[in-house]
Amino acid sequence: MRRSLSLVVAAVAASAAVCAALAVPTTVQAADAASVKITEWMYNPVSSSGEYVEFTNLGAAPVSLAGWSFDDDSRTPGTVPLDSLGTLAVGQSAIITESADATFRTEWSLGADVKILAGNTTNLGRADEINLFNGPDAVANLADRLTYNDQGTGTVKGPRTQGVAGIPKTTAALGANDASQWQLSAVGDAEGSRTSTAGDIGSPGTSRFGAGAPTNPTDPTGPTGPPAPTLNCQPEAPSGTGTLPASALAPAAWPGSASVAVADPRCAWKTTTGPEGRDVSGLVFDPSNANVLYSVKNKSWVFRMVKQGDTWVADTSNGWGAGKQIFFPGSTDTQTNQPDSEGLTIGADGALYVTTERNNAANTIPLNSILRFDPAQAGTQLVATDEWNLTAEFPELHAGNKTEANLGFEGVTFVPDGYLTGNGFVDQSTGKAYKPIDYPKHGTGLYFAALENDGKLYAYALNNDHSFHRVAVVDTGMGHVMDVSFDADTQRIWALCDNTCGVTSTVLKVSATGSIVPDVAYAKPAPLPVNNLEGFALAPNSTCVGGTKEVVWSDDGIYGAGPGTASEGHALYSGRIDCDLGLGGQGVPKPAAWDTGTAYASGDLVSYGGSVFRALWYTRGETPGGSTYGAWAEIAIASDGSTLWTATGVFTAGDVVVYQGRTFTALWYTRGTAPGGVGGPWSEIVAPTTPGGVPAWSPATVYTGGDKVSGSGHIYQAQWYTVGTAPSQTSLWGVWKLIG
Repeated sequence: MRRSLSLVVAAVAASAAVCAALAVPTTVQAADAASVKITEWMYNPVSSSGEYVEFTNLGAAPVSLAGWSFDDDSRTPGTVPLDSLGTLAVGQSAIITESADATFRTEWSLGADVKILAGNTTNLGRADEINLFNGPDAVANLADRLTYNDQGTGTVKGPRTQGVAGIPKTTAALGANDASQWQLSAVGDAEGSRTSTAGDIGSPGTSRFGAGAPTNPTDPTGPTGPPAPTLNCQPEAPSGTGTLPASALAPAAWPGSASVAVADPRCAWKTTTGPEGRDVSGLVFDPSNANVLYSVKNKSWVFRMVKQGDTWVADTSNGWGAGKQIFFPGSTDTQTNQPDSEGLTIGADGALYVTTERNNAANTIPLNSILRFDPAQAGTQLVATDEWNLTAEFPELHAGNKTEANLGFEGVTFVPDGYLTGNGFVDQSTGKAYKPIDYPKHGTGLYFAALENDGKLYAYALNNDHSFHRVAVVDTGMGHVMDVSFDADTQRIWALCDNTCGVTSTVLKVSATGSIVPDVAYAKPAPLPVNNLEGFALAPNSTCVGGTKEVVWSDDGIYGAGPGTASEGHALYSGRIDCDLGLGGQGVPKPAAWDTGTAYASGDLVSYGGSVFRALWYTRGETPGGSTYGAWAEIAIASDGSTLWTATGVFTAGDVVVYQGRTFTALWYTRGTAPGGVGGPWSEIVAPTTPGGVPAWSPATVYTGGDKVSGSGHIYQAQWYTVGTAPSQTSLWGVWKLIG
């Protein structure tokens, strides 16, 4: 999203220093004159006709291939002579393939100038070697070797090049014989990888490492390096920078690696309605698959991204290849139905929940909604199954003001009820502990929507009838917020502010009073550019390696470190964060342990035997739970906030409890009588099996005239008060009347 805030526009003079610290795809310094190295391979094409190996002259002078040869793990010079390839010019690549020459050229769209040695029968395996010799001696004339095994460990652990080529991550991989420094290619990556006519992915015939060395190899992205390639997308500079307000926590250093790398192909996220490629906003990891990342674009698109090596690329399954265009409910009219999609999260139902701040077809009118989409829906379009329109909640954002319409919902995250109730979160609308059971239509958690205008999070119960209830407002202290994410591993809510606040992350917790408050703030890793970073996602701890896990940011403007830099045109940045942040505890403290020598007054709470008890009257020395009718009443609350029946609990008319998975309401004062019997102080509450349906009859429920029940495939209506009498078709004059 582009903002029009009154902020000082950042100078980009420092961008070269930032880019120098970023790991980005770039041309690398060539080796000596005879430096012919392996630069790509595919051992098992899935669709194309033949596997291949590519090698490239990285030196400063042409190299004659007379006397050169190739072999696999038998390491025998002369096995596959390369003399027929002639001389490799500086930067030129050659191909060895089992395919026929014409077939290979056709499949990969290669011209006559590309050197190809076709019909190779020394085939590669899943765990094998590629050996390149420049003479007859297997040791002295070894020009390059790559030993790989995609099921191996250490330096032999390489990508599984099955239908997707393997390419070096950086120049360090060239000639290193370290397969762990190689990754899978991706369409549109720095190699210019593409899909063959048969459907495999690679870039045979050329290598980015063979294009010539920059004149300043210590800073290959600096002004003395090679010119950046012409972009086929349109980056946009940051809209402005600012500082954190006094209300914000002072940021600590980033808790993880200082390294940051671009993590997507250049200009990868163009769409038919937005060829500029910009506006990648919210991010979220799929909770069920850490190798899947969803992203949302302001121009009404969602992408499903998958991991290939260290790069996130578009998933090509189920119509996701070019992203899926999204719509408000009821229409696919691209002229009038254009959600300005900003943030997204995944609910407990596996659906995508996307925030909008307006309809781009009427971009001066605020429309702060949360939309639900089914990501499994086939095709290339997704129409929202549900919408919660929350616009009226923010009257300060006026219709007719484009700037204000652009300051609405930026992010959203799903926060499970279990986290909230387990930490004593207080429902601000009631002033009491949050009880999910108070919102029976809301599901299993709240949705925290991030409002850019004021830097606050708004927590809502979204009901299945499209109504909603605001449960709390949380101030991040940052003044603005662009994304929000609940991390189940750190058990914290993360809020991100972009260049408006110097790219700061504030981590929030449930306080001792039950409010959600800022806990700690972190500055960005130094190499991360101060751009419109509007997306933020933390990988799960299940992916931790060496005590760290991946964190991903998205740049809404794909500006990188500025025009001509190697990071320009990229939307995603990947870094590492400590898996254990040492954040400590949170939440409302548990009652103190019961002490036999302490006198307790009515209402005092204690912990004993893993349970919580409330004193009903003055007591001293009496063990909690020791007597059903004693001074102590056990209080038990389920994770959904419902009250559990306990033998010592005191219940009055109207109290609702859960017992053995069933729900009951008290008809009068009761203590010590378990629910479930016929008659007595309890009446079972039976929910219908379908929304709006009729509940099944229960012998433990008290019915009055007019109540309806289902049984044996029929519907009955009570004629008068009854309990324990089952409805029957044969009872013509009984309490139950057959009505359906």
